[in-house]
Amino acid sequence: MSGGYTGRMGFVDLSTGEVREEQLDENLARDFIGGYGLGVRILYERQKGGVNPLGPENILGFTTGPLTGTPTPTGGRYMAVCKSPLTGGWGDANSGGYFGSELKSAGWDAIFLSGIAASPQYLVVTQEGLELKDASHVWGRDTIDTEDALRQDLGISKLRVACIGPASERLSLISGIVDDKGRIAARSGLGAVMGSKRLKAVAVHGKGKVAVANKERLDQLRKAFLKEFRESGGFPKLLRDYGTCGLTGGLVTSGATPIKNWLLAGDQAFPTVDK
Repeated sequence: MSGGYTGRMGFVDLSTGEVREEQLDENLARDFIGGYGLGVRILYERQKGGVNPLGPENILGFTTGPLTGTPTPTGGRYMAVCKSPLTGGWGDANSGGYFGSELKSAGWDAIFLSGIAASPQYLVVTQEGLELKDASHVWGRDTIDTEDALRQDLGISKLRVACIGPASERLSLISGIVDDKGRIAARSGLGAVMGSKRLKAVAVHGKGKVAVANKERLDQLRKAFLKEFRESGGFPKLLRDYGTCGLTGGLVTSGATPIKNWLLAGDQAFPTVDK
């Protein structure tokens, strides 16, 4: 594979406990770039239409893109994808922190899980392979306690964990997948899908480095982007000053932000949004 990819995808059937590795096709990676594109294509190819989002046939994917694990801005993010139990359509969410970079440094571009485990499980991901372990002792515990417990279980202080809490275990459709004790893949009800599979966590430890085809050129582009971002007004300045909270006014005005669970929308419903 070219730079930015490891060329490995993992597939786990939680119903049977089977784990297997597949090679990532280079043409697929080029045609469906990024964790979002890879997730869309794999689910389109391998998942039947009309499946129950909380059933065994729904595939839950943890995916990365070619920039994941590199020093580019937002290069630490990963995607979680599946059929959404909240909408019945496509579901995706992304999260920051170290989990995505760790997945890539462990030698994997993506992990896809299907089935429903007979008892709570967590998946350990390393360069050597994939292994399911019993998670009964952390089922019912919150995400902070779970992360600490799995680090202690495996004896790895820098273990990166994406896990769910009690809300997801109870299949709350607004629950997410938490990593680094506060980062969250929050949208689409993906936490409920993970809970329906009795999958408490995905724990990753990697030691490798992400291959970059042209490090010098990547560094040039990164520096140019950061310089422009620091010096530009408008949207970049909004993000610099307020973070993503600065987008609230525009989203309300455009009608893209729900007010009272979509009963209302627009700045007439929220006239003080910019105050």
